[in-house]
Amino acid sequence: MTRLQSRLFLRTLSRNNDVYVLKVVTLAIAFATGILVTLFSIHEFGFDRHHKDPDALFRVLTRNTNKDHTGNRLSAFISSHSFRTIQRKQVKSAIARVKALHGLKVLASGRTFDNQHIHVTDTNIDNVFSFEVEEGGFRKFKETGSPVAVISRNRAAQYFGDRSPMGDTIRLTTYGDTVSFVVVGVYKDFPDNSHEDFEFFIKYDSETITHLNFDPEQSNVYARVSEEASTYSMVEASDDHTELFFQPVTKIYFGPRVMFEESRHGDLYSMWILIGIVSLIFLLAVCSFVNLTTITLPYRSKEIAVKKLAGSTQRQLLMQFIQELFTLAGASILLAMILLLVVSEYVSPRLGVDVFRITTAIHPALWGIVLLMFVVVIMSPTLIVVRFIRATPTRLLSTDTINFPKFKRTIAIVQFGVSVFLIVSSSVVRRQIDYSLLKEPGQNNDQIVYIACPVNISDSAIYRIRGGWPGTNPKILDVIAASQLPGQLKSKSSGNDFFALQVDYNFMDFFNLKMLGGRWFKPTDDDSATVLNQMAQKKIKNAGDHVIGTIENLNGPLNKPEQSVKIRLAPNGNYNWLCFRVLEVDIRTTIQWIERRMAAKGSHGRAYFLNPHFESWLNYQDRLNALSALLTIVSAILAVCAIYGLSVSLVRDNLRTIAVHQLFGARTTAITRLLAFELFRYMLTALLFFGPITYLFLNELLRSFVYATKFAWTDPLYPIGYCVAVILGLCFLQAYNMNRCDFVAALKGRS
Repeated sequence: MTRLQSRLFLRTLSRNNDVYVLKVVTLAIAFATGILVTLFSIHEFGFDRHHKDPDALFRVLTRNTNKDHTGNRLSAFISSHSFRTIQRKQVKSAIARVKALHGLKVLASGRTFDNQHIHVTDTNIDNVFSFEVEEGGFRKFKETGSPVAVISRNRAAQYFGDRSPMGDTIRLTTYGDTVSFVVVGVYKDFPDNSHEDFEFFIKYDSETITHLNFDPEQSNVYARVSEEASTYSMVEASDDHTELFFQPVTKIYFGPRVMFEESRHGDLYSMWILIGIVSLIFLLAVCSFVNLTTITLPYRSKEIAVKKLAGSTQRQLLMQFIQELFTLAGASILLAMILLLVVSEYVSPRLGVDVFRITTAIHPALWGIVLLMFVVVIMSPTLIVVRFIRATPTRLLSTDTINFPKFKRTIAIVQFGVSVFLIVSSSVVRRQIDYSLLKEPGQNNDQIVYIACPVNISDSAIYRIRGGWPGTNPKILDVIAASQLPGQLKSKSSGNDFFALQVDYNFMDFFNLKMLGGRWFKPTDDDSATVLNQMAQKKIKNAGDHVIGTIENLNGPLNKPEQSVKIRLAPNGNYNWLCFRVLEVDIRTTIQWIERRMAAKGSHGRAYFLNPHFESWLNYQDRLNALSALLTIVSAILAVCAIYGLSVSLVRDNLRTIAVHQLFGARTTAITRLLAFELFRYMLTALLFFGPITYLFLNELLRSFVYATKFAWTDPLYPIGYCVAVILGLCFLQAYNMNRCDFVAALKGRS
């Protein structure tokens, strides 16, 4: 802007400082919210997009087609036989097994690292995934016959510090069995938005896997499919009730949860809902910006008239206004960025996104959306500006200023309607996320939680809990007790290397385990009867008379090393843990209910999930809840800003009427009623129009969930009551400020 234009603009700012501050603040909040959700969306929609040609990358899943099957039908465990079948069918594709191993002890650089996880894979893994090699490479990984490993930069720093790990030895240990590996490559860390943490690879060798006490016959399988291959056709069925199919890796994150997988998961449906809410927040901010522009333009009528008389063309006047709008929008974006960087330390851990890093990075999608919002803000009041600059100097200098009564009424109705819709939608979505995100049946609809067992609890007490609690709380499906838990066995039998597990007779059915031979316990068996798991049965040459059966291994589905286990019925209630199988729907409330009931029986501590991946899923829901709560707060703040702008506009449009009332002795309460009545009219019209839309939209939204919360008629009462309170408060503030106005100047029509 020119120096003269800048001085005139600053003079206008000083005369309407409250309006311009409100403009910048409203836009800054909308920009900050839009940028934040854009960052979150970039992270969510970018899962597994870092691979070269990611659309050609697939994971193999099995689907149970038995019509009588209940529960989740999808599994990521592929047998060796099925893997060979896929290789025969897809000869032109790169196929690799990838098996996760958890609970290993790693010895490196003279230090010990407990509870580590690694992956075993075929040597062609670099033909499937995309790696950025920093040291060494995958050539030695393929060609070297001895045990070798490739690790990520993160693992290299963890195990070896700042020095290069090339050629160093890493030892892996499980229950005394140790295998050594030489590091032959280091690759750049996969980004955060990868569906699984791939940081440590060793060769897929059945002997090595067995030596580490894992089952080599089950693994995940990934494939990079060539263009000639039929990427979406079903692979031949491995048996009568199981079929294999390709799932695109880019669909894993927003896809269904699968048994025996290590993947992170998000929720596409909820992302679109949040994006829709943010779009409405931006619409509300733009409406407020346009409404506030209609307030300031009439006070610039003389300025525009003088410029036109001085020879300024309409194009020149329009460009001057666009420059001013550019300045306001730029200031708003700058304030929004500062606000985001200030709160990034608080927001980042709750959303799981590094706001500071992504904000400062040049991401095309982010800055493309910011540019789009910027253009919309600048162009939104252009039609109003054009009407002013087209007016004749005589019209601009007249005492009857140019107003936009119909347009302002429309803007007011839209602002009230969007404000109520936003607050109701944000709160209902937040409640639904907290209750359940499931929208399709059969997605692991129950989970196992465990809690410390009260001391000396009797078998009869366990029986009463099993028989009574599911009836009292239908979300509890079953209850068992055990001395130890699968995947967490620590106590061994005295004098041997077998782990001792004492359970109640319902243990096998509770964990859906299969008998491989013999039978399971009966309530009448004494405490000498023993059931072995498959690994223990292989180690015992003479089972003895007390061994009544063999059960499948316990730790395979958890991707943890197998243990040789002897299982007995617990004598006299010798339990350490109570396990509850509960529905996922509203699971937080169910867990709190269990904790309260168990505390009353003498148990101390909280309940834990046996499946850590579901706990990660709950944490993801909590992040969505945090974002939804933030949007609810933003909606409420922008509602205040919108109502304040409407009240200012109403006061300035009716200044003469208010002046007459004031000069005739009207009190502050009377002026408040006058202003509030007009705003209540706008709000009532908005409710009549937006109310049915809000109800129909949210009702249909909730119907799409398997476990849905109910839309209550009390939901809109809170935002309506909030808006009423804000209207009365702001109208009283405006009426009180009328006492300081120059009513003589107002009656003369001076600005």
